[in-house]
Amino acid sequence: MNELEAGQKIRLKFNISSLRSESITCVVKWFEEDRVALVFPDDCLHLKKSLPEGKELEAVVYTDSGIYAFDSIVINSPLEHDFVIEIPDEKKRIQRRDYIRAPFNLKFVLSKNGMEIETKTINIGGGGVRFLVKDELKTNDIWDFTLYMPDGTVAKGKGIILYSLLQGKLVVSVIKFVDISETDRNRIIKKCFEEEVRNLKLKKLTG
Repeated sequence: MNELEAGQKIRLKFNISSLRSESITCVVKWFEEDRVALVFPDDCLHLKKSLPEGKELEAVVYTDSGIYAFDSIVINSPLEHDFVIEIPDEKKRIQRRDYIRAPFNLKFVLSKNGMEIETKTINIGGGGVRFLVKDELKTNDIWDFTLYMPDGTVAKGKGIILYSLLQGKLVVSVIKFVDISETDRNRIIKKCFEEEVRNLKLKKLTG
């Protein structure tokens, strides 16, 4: 799999029983054409025994060129020296509608025909942004946007207003990206993924 790099994150989902499943996030240690070795997460060590050789699982990989999902099996159990899973020939690139969204309160600037609106996001995702605005925006209007990311970088492009809804004294609007570089889109996706992983860890600590 040419998109893989050491240090990337892979999310694994597997069944514990007929009624229960678990998800863990591992880091790529090394890989070959048909397999990848993973660093098992320290906060999930109790799940090692649930992943014996031959165990079927679902994998989602977040790479610079997009998100890929595939069915896999365990080649070497995490109880052995290296936790290794299979990389099959057939992989599915996850489409835009499948992108995860994450709650972020970020500076978001819209501009069109010399008009500029500065606002804040409610949540972000690889396909678009939900944000607050004082006045309702016209559906299907195209706007240039600048999204100020948490790491200090910016993502820019064009988007179309899908809808605007009045909530209290403010309007909640959603813009769908129609022109954005793959680099910017993937930075947004990675940030959402990192936030989801952080929230899962918090839930485990407080659960």
